Amino acid sequence: MSTAFVKVATGLTVFEHEPIEGPVVWLDSPQAVLDFVAGPDVASTIVLARGGTTTFLTPALSAGVKGVLTLQGAPESHLGILTREYGIPCLMSVAFTEGVTSARGETIPPDGAIVRVDVSTSPEGSVQIREADRNYEPSAGAAEPDPAAAEQAAQLAVLMASYRGEIADGPAGDRQLRNRLRSGVLTNTAENIRRDLRPDELDEFGAYTGWNLWDLIKTRQTEGESGLIPRQEYETVAFVQQWASYARWIELITERIGVDGVIDLGGIPRREIGSKANHVRIWALAACPMIGRGIAATLGHDVGPDAARNANTIVQFARQLQYGLWGEGAGYVSGREYTCRTLDPAWLARFADEEHRLDDQDELAAFRAFNAASEMAGFLLHYDCRAALCDTGPYPLPDGGFVLVRDHFLYETAHEWTGGYAGLPYAVTQAMFFRPDTPVTITINDIATTFAEPKNYLKYLSGAVVYARDRWDTPISDLRRLDFPEMAQIVKQCNAAMLELYGQIAALPWDERVRNGVKVYDREFLLPFARSAGMWDEMMAAGFGDFTPLTEAVYPALTSGSGEAQQVLGAVFLLGHGLVPESGLGAPPQVGPEAFASLHRIALRGMVPDDLPDTDTLLDAELVDRIAGGHLMLTDRGRARHTELLDAERAGLDLDALGAVYERFLSLNTKFKAVATRAAGGAAEDRPEHLDEVAKLVERAQGVVARSAEHLPRLAQYGDALGAALTRAEAGQWEWVLAPQLDSVHTVWMHLHEDYLQTLGRDREAEGSY
Repeated sequence: MSTAFVKVATGLTVFEHEPIEGPVVWLDSPQAVLDFVAGPDVASTIVLARGGTTTFLTPALSAGVKGVLTLQGAPESHLGILTREYGIPCLMSVAFTEGVTSARGETIPPDGAIVRVDVSTSPEGSVQIREADRNYEPSAGAAEPDPAAAEQAAQLAVLMASYRGEIADGPAGDRQLRNRLRSGVLTNTAENIRRDLRPDELDEFGAYTGWNLWDLIKTRQTEGESGLIPRQEYETVAFVQQWASYARWIELITERIGVDGVIDLGGIPRREIGSKANHVRIWALAACPMIGRGIAATLGHDVGPDAARNANTIVQFARQLQYGLWGEGAGYVSGREYTCRTLDPAWLARFADEEHRLDDQDELAAFRAFNAASEMAGFLLHYDCRAALCDTGPYPLPDGGFVLVRDHFLYETAHEWTGGYAGLPYAVTQAMFFRPDTPVTITINDIATTFAEPKNYLKYLSGAVVYARDRWDTPISDLRRLDFPEMAQIVKQCNAAMLELYGQIAALPWDERVRNGVKVYDREFLLPFARSAGMWDEMMAAGFGDFTPLTEAVYPALTSGSGEAQQVLGAVFLLGHGLVPESGLGAPPQVGPEAFASLHRIALRGMVPDDLPDTDTLLDAELVDRIAGGHLMLTDRGRARHTELLDAERAGLDLDALGAVYERFLSLNTKFKAVATRAAGGAAEDRPEHLDEVAKLVERAQGVVARSAEHLPRLAQYGDALGAALTRAEAGQWEWVLAPQLDSVHTVWMHLHEDYLQTLGRDREAEGSY
């Protein structure tokens, strides 16, 4: 039998791992997953699924498959996260060029075919199939390209490039918006969290939230279909439910405990580990109901007669919680440079005192198995959403290392399907230590997604301490440290509980799965704060969670399976419908003629080191971008502003007179190019002769520059710069003649030439004056 392999697909590498090889099996339904894990060959099999969500493959992951392939999804998805935690090689968004055809027309390899999955490279890996298994019909291959799909993909790429074509992602985008949105609402203060917000403040909070959502979607990207849990459907319905109902319950809580009581609730994440009162839910309380307003409006529904009051109540409650957590300043993690250091320092001291070093590879493997199993159990219980966990950090350590702290939520009695999880702790918390010499960098976003470089960061873990909180209200003094035997027992319990719950969910009608998902989202965001205020049971008895008329009105469209949920989410998440006001995202601050010197310097050189005296002003005005290597480049806006300022300067010049002087420079330029060419390729013994020629040309050029400065004084700087470079060259530093990385004679000469061209409006190519 032939052992040759043929490449049949490429995909996105989740984390780098040595290539793997084994039989592949296609899993396209929950029952197919259950049948597979009941079989004998789980550990040697590579599974292929349609989507990139975690819960669909829950039993396969916990059973320990050899590898995972998906047709949809991205490495930042829930499934990508879990395969990293489990250490299972995974390739996502795999596009097969040949194979058999699935029931829905996808091209996939036949079950049982031996495939080789190469995930040793990033960002892309590949799949090869054994030549002997290419026994499908020759006509079976990739479908013909769909022009409509290609156009849609191109449009999506544009929408992902920048928010509404204006705002970048990450810290740069946060900076842009903070300089555009000037009401002050993005900075929480003791004054502005206690009063009603003005319309412009609400508008600007919505605008920033719209960008923040896009930023989250851009970094996590799509996950694709679940096959088990209809997350897009239940999310969209839940958002509307929150918009239509939360203000009522928030007013009751605030009435009962006062604003100071709400602020105190916001401080729980600093005081406690293993609590759902965390930054993820505070973010969700602000953002998700506002998304719901956008969804309802996009579907053409009236968002209610008290829309402004609703928005103010919801946003201010969330901002009061933010104030309790962070104090004054930004309320979102995106405004804090994507670090989430919430815990009081006393916790870090305790973690350090109780750390267990993971030098033993068996113990490291046991810890990773515990981390993965408890994380996935929480995901399934919470219907595939991030309410199941919360990462904070990175917390710096005195030795230069850092700690990442992770909560997993397990036995949550607020959900009626939790029975199989009885006996597990309510939450487990892991403090994970990384030493100073570890090549790992960590950022965390508002929904507690940890982004690490390298992606498989847990292999660098050097120590950990694990705690259990048995009930949501277990006093912190009663936290238990877990040892390895109990962690192993929890892994067994999690795996058994997941398998039982998976079967239960798979047996439910689709509509009931949607409604259970709505319950998770609707309950989870207010649950920890209402519990701590002593009001949860009272709220449930009073009808919390009952669908509002608006929820009932949007439900059919969002759950019909027609794709409307996805379209609406696209409009809201990618374009900010219902979040960004009609006035838009504001305008960046303007800069005056004083910025010309820096803009002109960059325009002449293409990019410059980040050492300009007005760098911050130029960044705030969106005239420059920072690029790799610590340099600055002009943005499109910067080029346009430079042109405006240059045109204004040129309007006051006698261009004919300056042009006449420039002609003298051109005659010198021809000679200088010839000398520079000879000097670059000449022998060392010829350098004195070349240097003498250069010196004579510099002296003549300085005369031309002096004449030019009579018309445009700023050109005088080039005479001084040429003289300074020549002095260093004559002192024996030959590199100051030609080196491009220095302000050498050649570099300054080139910049002078470019300055003449830009100032006079000449075209170098047309002039032929290279």
